[in-house]
Amino acid sequence: MAQPESRKKLLLGAVLCLALGAAGGFVGGQQRANRNTLPAVVPVTIGESGQVFNARLDTGAVVSSINAHELKVLDSDGPPSGRDTGKMISFVLVNDRGERHPLVAKIAQVRGIRSADCREVRYHVYLTVKFRGHSYRVLTNLNDRSNAGDMLLLGRNWLRNGFAVAAVGAPEI
Repeated sequence: MAQPESRKKLLLGAVLCLALGAAGGFVGGQQRANRNTLPAVVPVTIGESGQVFNARLDTGAVVSSINAHELKVLDSDGPPSGRDTGKMISFVLVNDRGERHPLVAKIAQVRGIRSADCREVRYHVYLTVKFRGHSYRVLTNLNDRSNAGDMLLLGRNWLRNGFAVAAVGAPEI
């Protein structure tokens, strides 16, 4: 049987753990509640090109996606593969206004993407998204989005920087 003094210490330790856990939960909830709620489309600037894009915020996309053309992996001529990771890729970014800007970046990943209409392998690079005076390094896949309507989708990997998307009005029936 535990001594009265050790029981007090044990009880005090348990109370302290519960209090710290509750405080942590409260702070975490406050941080989530203090997220910046944004409309579905926001203007952002891509730091590497200086181009302004009207970015659609997409809670369904894990990774962001940008309109890129003329993709060419330097020192490679085959189809996209994991062996291209770490190589440099040249591409041309095209924004909503049709402004074109050539860039070269290091391939961070080559991943399969599953979308509503197809499955394909895409190159992923890190780009700097500037918004409201802050810069965010965001993993972004390079994709011809000419027919998509939105030249830049910012997915959950950008939203996790403290942003939430405002709910849209009631759906029409």
